[in-house]
Amino acid sequence: MNARRSVAAALSAAALLTTAACGGGSSDGQSPEGAGSPQAFPTEDVTLTMWWWGEQEAPGAKQWLADTVKAYEAKHSNITIKTVLQTTDGLIPSFEAAAAAKQGPDIEYFWGGIYSQQPYWSESITPVSDYIPADELAHYTNAALEDTYDGRTLTAPWYVNPQFPVLARTDVLDEHGLEVPTTWDELLNVCDVLSADGVTTLAGGVKDGWFGGWLYSMLGAQSVASKDDVTAAVRGDQSFTDPNHAEWWTRLEETREHGCWNDDINSLELYQAQQRWVDGDAAMTITAGTDAPNFVEKVGADKVTVTTMPTWGDGAYAGKMGTTSQTVGITSWSKYPQVAADFIMFMHTPDRLQAWYDQTGSLPADDRFDMSKVGDPVKKQLFAYAADGAPYLENFIPSALDSKAVFAGVQLVLQGSKSGEEAAADMQAEAERLRRTDRSLVDNFEGWTD
Repeated sequence: MNARRSVAAALSAAALLTTAACGGGSSDGQSPEGAGSPQAFPTEDVTLTMWWWGEQEAPGAKQWLADTVKAYEAKHSNITIKTVLQTTDGLIPSFEAAAAAKQGPDIEYFWGGIYSQQPYWSESITPVSDYIPADELAHYTNAALEDTYDGRTLTAPWYVNPQFPVLARTDVLDEHGLEVPTTWDELLNVCDVLSADGVTTLAGGVKDGWFGGWLYSMLGAQSVASKDDVTAAVRGDQSFTDPNHAEWWTRLEETREHGCWNDDINSLELYQAQQRWVDGDAAMTITAGTDAPNFVEKVGADKVTVTTMPTWGDGAYAGKMGTTSQTVGITSWSKYPQVAADFIMFMHTPDRLQAWYDQTGSLPADDRFDMSKVGDPVKKQLFAYAADGAPYLENFIPSALDSKAVFAGVQLVLQGSKSGEEAAADMQAEAERLRRTDRSLVDNFEGWTD
C-alpha cells in the first residue's frame, strides 16, 4: 500500500532559511531557482496543519514528528505546526473531502506512485519541486521513480518501506520437519503438511482490502518484465488477461486450494492476523518492512527468517522485494507553501534522519543517511532488500483499479467464490471501464509513464 507527509520562521532580511543547512534551498526568502514565483518568507505568525499517517507501520513516528515539530518551532518562533494522525481507512477519504473544499491541511501524507500522482492531476497539490531545489530532491529515495511527472517532483519521500517481507518462524516449521520455503512448490508442500496438522501456514487479513494489494505486488510482479508491462495494461496496450498479468491469480487460487491461509482471512483486517504468528499459531506472515523488526523482536531473531515471497515466476522481479517511499506533499490551497517546503527539508537534516532511524528502526528516504549506523542484522537485511528491490507494482495502477478489481478479486478468490481466471477477467473489465469513463485519468497516466 500499501498502505502512503508534512513546514519556517521569523527571519530578518539578512537571516538564512534552514534549507541552507540542508544542502539546498534559498538563502534570501525566495523560491529556489527554476521553481514557482518568488515569495518572501513570512515574518508574521503562521500556523500550518499537517495530516499524516505512518505510526501504524512505523511505530515511533508519532514521537519523532512531535520532536521534529518542537525543534523546528524552537528555531522559528513565528511558526506553529499542528499535526493530525489519520486512520488507515480515513487517510484518502479525508483528503479527498479536504480537496473538494480546498481547505484542510497544508501538508499531507501520501503513499507513493499513483497515490501522489492523482492529487496532482486533480490540482490538489503543488509540486514540491516548485519550492525545494533539485539538488536537495536528488537525495530523496524513489522520488524520480514514483513521484515525478513531466519533470516536476510532486511529493517528497519521507521514509522507505520495503514491500513486503515474509516472516517465517523456523521453530514452528522445525516442529513439523519443514524448512523455510523459497519456491512455489515448496510453499504448497508446507501448506499441505501444516494444514493437515491444523496449523496455519500464512496468517493474513483481507477484510479491508489492503492486503490484496500487497499480494498483487508480491505475486503479480514475478511474471512481468518491468513495471512498464503494468502501465501498458492500464493504457490498453496489453491486457490483464494476458498470461504475464493473469497467472498470479491462478497462484493465489492455489494457496486457497492448499489451505495456506487462516480460515477467517476474509474476516480480519490488515495487521490483525500477524498476532497469530507472534503467538506461534502460524508459521509465516507478511508485514510492512517498517514494522518487520518489531515483529521479529517479539518472537526472537533466533526463531525468525526474513525472506521474500516464494518464487513461481521467472520475471525480473521474482525473488525480490518491492520497495516504495511514503511521502509528504504541499496542498494547492496552502497560503504558505514555502514554509511547508522548508519544514519538509528540515525533516531531512542529518539530525532528523538519524533520529528517525533511532526512534522507528526504519529507513529514512534519503541517501545521506549513514548506513554504517545500522547494526541490527534484521534491519541490515531489510535495507539490503530495499537497495536491490523492485518497483512496488500496486503504486503503478489507478487506485480505482486497485480497490475495485484487486481488493475485491483477492477477497473473492480466497473465499472460493471466484476462480483466478474470473478475477483476471474482472480486472481487465475494470481497466476497460476506466478507460471509457475517465479519459483524463488515462491521459494523465500516459503522461506519467511515457
